[in-house]
Amino acid sequence: MAYGIARQIFILAERLEPNRSAIWEWICQAPIAMLGGHTALELILSGQGRKVVLLLEMALRSEAADSHAMRSNNH
Repeated sequence: MAYGIARQIFILAERLEPNRSAIWEWICQAPIAMLGGHTALELILSGQGRKVVLLLEMALRSEAADSHAMRSNNH
């Protein structure tokens, strides 16, 4: 299960950040304030990887909305 959720997190993260080294660094080392200061890896290993997935999906929706708003303002 952890492998599947980790893969899903990596794939989602790639949509936000194309640099794979930066993604691995974020997954392994960056505390996520919104998720109690735990790293994505800590959450994956404790069975809470779904929280990271939801956070990334929220970020992707926000990015898409911002992009849409910018395009609308340019026309």
